[in-house]
Amino acid sequence: MQECGNFDRSVTGIGVLADPPCRRQLYRFVCSRDQPVSRDQAAQAVGIARHKAKFHLDRLEAEGLLEADYVRLSGRVGPGAGRPTKRYRRGRSEFAVSLPARDYELAGRIMA
Repeated sequence: MQECGNFDRSVTGIGVLADPPCRRQLYRFVCSRDQPVSRDQAAQAVGIARHKAKFHLDRLEAEGLLEADYVRLSGRVGPGAGRPTKRYRRGRSEFAVSLPARDYELAGRIMA
């Protein structure tokens, strides 16, 4: 049987894509890219303000659908180099929900 914690995590992870539609568009855009995407790139691609993109991208990251890192795009280092840019990429976690939950172990014992 599917563990309750994994089930709840999967439902929450998938549910975060349900609303609003721009969050789903941001997720699709990030997943379609080979390289990590900045907030500015994502906002421009979806046609929303940067602060809205930040909110939704961070929510997707919090639920494990995206992962993030920070890099200095200018290549400069040290004081005065500027703030690093947060970039997003598809998360490594997998989410699956089956209703009702499948019990493959039980099915295997029955067939054996």
